[in-house]
Amino acid sequence: MSSERTVAVIPAAGRGDRMGAVGLKKVYLPLGDRPVLAHTLGVFERCPLVDEVVLAVAPGDEGFCRREVLAPFSLKKVTGVIHGGVTRNETVRLALRYIGKAASLIVTHDGARPLLPPSLLETAILAGRECGALVVGLPAKDTIKRVASVDGQRTAPPGPGAGPAPALRVVETLDRSEVWQIQTPQVFWRDLLDMAFGRASPDAVTDDAALVEAIRHPVLVLPGSEENVKITTPFDLVLARAILDRRVKLS
Repeated sequence: MSSERTVAVIPAAGRGDRMGAVGLKKVYLPLGDRPVLAHTLGVFERCPLVDEVVLAVAPGDEGFCRREVLAPFSLKKVTGVIHGGVTRNETVRLALRYIGKAASLIVTHDGARPLLPPSLLETAILAGRECGALVVGLPAKDTIKRVASVDGQRTAPPGPGAGPAPALRVVETLDRSEVWQIQTPQVFWRDLLDMAFGRASPDAVTDDAALVEAIRHPVLVLPGSEENVKITTPFDLVLARAILDRRVKLS
């Protein structure tokens, strides 16, 4: 394998349309005493198993991020701030190109997941070293149904402010015992991830593990944490603030 280094890739280039925020992107919104992204990066800064971090932000945000997130909070493990792509997978591909061969293990984690428990990160890295491909997630609590629009085209409900939802119909009810909601971090051998990006089409998938699944390498699942919320909507930010307040009270 490549040099024995663990590099974290943090995609933070999303527009955050469902947040509805005006001005600041969701990763720069305040959470307690610092931006959401500073919390996320801080978990990796303090993790002894992570050697360096590559951060991918929206084009044009590089200088702002260095001034407002990295410098004030001494996030020294961030060795590169690059511009992301149009999709998450394009962003990760650009980060891998930036890293070159300076890693044997890649950890990908959403920039908008600021409350990743440190113990979960360490457990995921250690397990990922052994199996080569690992994700964290939680069993689905609710009944899960696959739906389609009335004209047969698969669709998703619109975000806030997008007008009335289209007419949808249920296609099937999935077996909840077999369905998990996948989070990040996701951990991969670098050579395996390179192979997955080289052989599979990234356009049809929504996470890195799906590319590895496409080349038929086993992907293991580690139980995640309900605190590991992704900031996507205004309610998620309210929830994250409540979790952070609870942590402060218990510390």
